[in-house]
Amino acid sequence: MEMGLKLSPKLSQQLVMTPQLKMAIKLLTLNHLELRDAVAQELVDNPVLEETYDEGDKPAGDSSSNADNDGAPEPVASSSEVKLEKKDQEQNTPEIDWEAYAESYSYLPPGAGGGGVMQDDLPGYDQTLTRAETLEEHLVWQIRMSDLNAIEVDIAIRLIGEMNDDGYLDKGPRLIPPERTEGADGEADAAPGGDDDEDLLMDGPDANGHTPQVSAEGAPAGEEALLQDGPAPQVVDALELVAEDLDVPVSWVENVRRRVMLFDPIGCLARDLRECLLVQLEAWGYDDECLVYNLVDQHFDDIEKRNFTQVAKACKVPMADIGDAMKIIEQLEPRPTRNFLPAGTTAGQEYITPDVYIHKLDEEYIISLNEDGLPKLKVSPFYLEKLQSAQRGDPSKSYIKEKMRSATWLIRSIHQRQRTIYKVVESILKYQRDWFDEAGPLRPLILKEVADDIEMHESTVSRVTTRKYLHCHRGIFELKYFFNSSIATQDGASIASESVKQVIKKIVADENPKKPLSDSAIVKLLKEHNIDIARRTVAKYREMLGILPSNKRKQVF
Repeated sequence: MEMGLKLSPKLSQQLVMTPQLKMAIKLLTLNHLELRDAVAQELVDNPVLEETYDEGDKPAGDSSSNADNDGAPEPVASSSEVKLEKKDQEQNTPEIDWEAYAESYSYLPPGAGGGGVMQDDLPGYDQTLTRAETLEEHLVWQIRMSDLNAIEVDIAIRLIGEMNDDGYLDKGPRLIPPERTEGADGEADAAPGGDDDEDLLMDGPDANGHTPQVSAEGAPAGEEALLQDGPAPQVVDALELVAEDLDVPVSWVENVRRRVMLFDPIGCLARDLRECLLVQLEAWGYDDECLVYNLVDQHFDDIEKRNFTQVAKACKVPMADIGDAMKIIEQLEPRPTRNFLPAGTTAGQEYITPDVYIHKLDEEYIISLNEDGLPKLKVSPFYLEKLQSAQRGDPSKSYIKEKMRSATWLIRSIHQRQRTIYKVVESILKYQRDWFDEAGPLRPLILKEVADDIEMHESTVSRVTTRKYLHCHRGIFELKYFFNSSIATQDGASIASESVKQVIKKIVADENPKKPLSDSAIVKLLKEHNIDIARRTVAKYREMLGILPSNKRKQVF
């Protein structure tokens, strides 16, 4: 076989990711707020790019306002004309609004954090806001303000460290490192490898019931040794652990825990839900002689399973009394940390700014893109002039040309983004016109239909509809909301899955709360709406809507 080198032409197509294409794809995936930040950053990074203003938006004191003058020198006014002009200015000068001046004046002394800085240079009000208070901080503040002594304060703060995110004492398995025993004189035992280590193995559990662990070399084993060769983590009582760490009796820890449980919010540091509810009832003035207290104390499992008939027989009371007691129990808070943030977290807030608006005018719809906060960009004429006057070989020429090319790509990409969003929303409006007219439900719609309609690729439509929102007379919706899979009806037509969810939601809202509909009953009612789906599909949609099963929705009283 002969081997050699030769040239052979080959024709193929491939996508080349040019800088222009990369910028266009990047801007297409940004929502309105992100685009505004990206443009602001580009204005800082690219000196060739500048913001243009309309005549009404031109900032005061702009020297370009006199650019159309013919360059003739202005006539010099005489002294008498100057005096008359000053007099007219004094007469036309508005009075000073001293109240507004007093509100905007900074009363901070120069050395008290202000440093003589102008008010406009100070950070904004939104930058001075503090984060929300955590439950741990709220409880520690109450502990510091209470009449607990120093030892009780230490116990209370240590107990808060044993609290989980729900406000209960943590009962999960944990790894307890063995502790060194101390001699009578308070000093540590002998060094590893001595005779005392053998005694340590033979003595068994110490006074607190813990068996010391010793590694193969004779040294006390740490957490790594326990994880590899030692016993598995075990569930320990939090009160005993706190008492052992602080060297105090367990009864002291329990007394402090009972006091902290009555702090705001009531029920923190409870061992379980039952104890949390009992503490709240005690704070409300109920005791073991009341029916509502006994229901939680003695029949908690039955009322959790809604076995009210069995509870009424056991308590020998009518069902009406059980119902009155349950109304009180339903007002209790099962999760004390509901209104507080977990430790080490911040409030998660997402601000939505619509990217496009649809206004209804009579029977027509007008689509308008949200350009609020987006500056109108242009290439600086100063750098254009510099580029034209630059000599061959000037290093600044290549720099200006590169920045000018980047600025041109950005302006074109923004325009292309806006046009693409407009086309996609226009196509959605055409397909979902009945929904906007409130004359019918959403129809099944997939990305390919819109892509074929606007003659673009499906990936482009997917980028446009991701994390972008539309504002219309029916509310604010993500553009992906209007795309739904189809479900066949009995007459052979199709309906959107989102519409089926809304029908299920309406059926459950209209049901008798004392006789809630099962999933099978909802399937039969959906057939009356010409919708034929399986029971498991109804259960899936019901869970997606956050609707409980029928046995949990039933109102006995």
